[in-house]
Amino acid sequence: MGPVEALEAALAQHLGTIQHSAFNAPPGGGPEWDGLLRHYGITPIDPQERSMIVSCMRLSRGAVPAEFRMVIQGLSTWAQRELAQLQASGAASSPAFGPLQHRIASLVDAETAGYERALGIPPPPPAPIVAAAAPAGPSLGSIFANANATAKEVPWAGVTYKSVANLNCVHCGGPQEQPSDFMCKYCRRPIAGSIKPTA
Repeated sequence: MGPVEALEAALAQHLGTIQHSAFNAPPGGGPEWDGLLRHYGITPIDPQERSMIVSCMRLSRGAVPAEFRMVIQGLSTWAQRELAQLQASGAASSPAFGPLQHRIASLVDAETAGYERALGIPPPPPAPIVAAAAPAGPSLGSIFANANATAKEVPWAGVTYKSVANLNCVHCGGPQEQPSDFMCKYCRRPIAGSIKPTA
């Protein structure tokens, strides 16, 4: 077994241990899961936040997805360092190097999505699409001059609007998509509160 295959086997062993411990934990985690978090140097989420996540996501088993993702991120960071060392030693010529590099690059999202599917959690919505820059057109001054000249002619000239408050997740910045839903659809943590250190 070459060094690339050895890294692949070690990665598979770590993943198996993490998946087994996370999936077989009681709702929100348990002593075995907490021990695994300590082993990987991850600070557990606050118990109140854990219980809110369990309640909002209706978890009947398993560690909370946010902690699972943090562990996989730690594993991915380790694997990327190992991969860089293999590349520096010339092992990048191995045919198994490219596929392993691709797997490690997509590890966090792929493993978290698989874990959430196993728990029966619906997938998060796709990331918001950022619109491309508008083509060059009239200058800003001419737009405002036109708006000022025609403001009284448009039907909405006298309409007043209520102010709107947008809530964004304190952990990842994701928007609140439903007015009464306080679980972030992107990082799977409560959108409100204060940021707590996770590592």
